[in-house]
Amino acid sequence: MKKLRIVIIGLFILISVAGFASADRGVDPTPETQGISTSTTIDAVGRFDSHTEFALTIVGSEGNGINDVPPLGAGDVMYQAVYTEDTQSNGVGIIAYDKELSIDTSAMISGQSNIEADKQLVYVGIDGGRVYSNEYIMIDGAARSTDTAGTVICPFGTAGGDTFPAYCNRVEAGSTIDMSVANVRTSSDARFIMYSGDHPVELNHDIRVTELVDGIPSQGMASAFIEALIQEAGADTPDSLGERIEYSESTAIDGDITLFEKVIHYESGMVR
Repeated sequence: MKKLRIVIIGLFILISVAGFASADRGVDPTPETQGISTSTTIDAVGRFDSHTEFALTIVGSEGNGINDVPPLGAGDVMYQAVYTEDTQSNGVGIIAYDKELSIDTSAMISGQSNIEADKQLVYVGIDGGRVYSNEYIMIDGAARSTDTAGTVICPFGTAGGDTFPAYCNRVEAGSTIDMSVANVRTSSDARFIMYSGDHPVELNHDIRVTELVDGIPSQGMASAFIEALIQEAGADTPDSLGERIEYSESTAIDGDITLFEKVIHYESGMVR
């Protein structure tokens, strides 16, 4: 049987302080931070349902708070983030489901995440039973121009310009399966809350569908996608649009699946 292997580096943005455009600088945490974590394990024969929904709006304000946006005030930055997962069976099946979820609104640095979710699902339908799972993650950041010296810790950051230009960037990714036999692993994470622009904003989503056991493929449909809209001001024109990037990609397979793998990565920052 032929193997299907799909690996994509979703979208990279490499922009230095000395370049012609800016990049995401993230947003400061609020004085009180929150942490939510859950761990779920199911090993059963029957039907099951698991649903997660998380949404966050946060403003790093030098002027306006959430209730006053729009518009963004001078120097303001605002981020919105969403993570959802909906997994459910239609009919009876053999189920093995494990999920770890962590949400933290503290400031993070490279290698850490504000949202992190890892899921492993094995399912074998009985008498026509199927499993459906959809996962989605999104970050949307917008900021007015501000002083570079107040944005980056690096003492040489201002060498590229005294002003950190405005931007409005949105990226979303996700995956879906609808299968009668499934061996699926997914991983999602995002970082956008940080004390300075020395660490990039980042979003990742991976899906890997493999054989149930050697010689028995997963059966059904699997798909994954990324969409991004990047709008950046220029270093010499910090409040005017200097760059616009639109990017989208999706991949789907329906049938007997020996291997379906899609790796999506987005990163945007002054220092990468």
